[in-house]
Amino acid sequence: MPNISFDNTQNAFAYKTDKELKKAKFLFATMGLPFFVSIGTRITPLLIKGKLPFINKLIRNTIFKQFVGGETLEETKTVGEVLGKYNVQVILDYGVEGKENDADFIRTANAIKEAIYFAKDNAAVDIVCSKFTGLIPF
Repeated sequence: MPNISFDNTQNAFAYKTDKELKKAKFLFATMGLPFFVSIGTRITPLLIKGKLPFINKLIRNTIFKQFVGGETLEETKTVGEVLGKYNVQVILDYGVEGKENDADFIRTANAIKEAIYFAKDNAAVDIVCSKFTGLIPF
């Protein structure tokens, strides 16, 4: 296990290109402005419900790309392999809320189980995080 230091940003971000770092810096600077956060949290859900293709693309290329390693375990495997080369560990996070029927609870339980088994077989994945409220009625 490498020596972990939150002060060593050179090592922490070595896997990112200069362009990716500049994009992340812009994203975090924007997220630090209360005005944009206030507007974004109100308008974005409405825009997503409106199914505007450019909004989906914008979100995928900004917030999603910064914080999400994939929508499937197979997609996260690729990201995990890249990060693993730089000793950056992955947290798998499966966060669904409870529904109202047994089929949803079983699907959620199976997805959590699958993530745990996936982590067992992938060295870059140290943690599996789940919302257990996904296993109970909303």
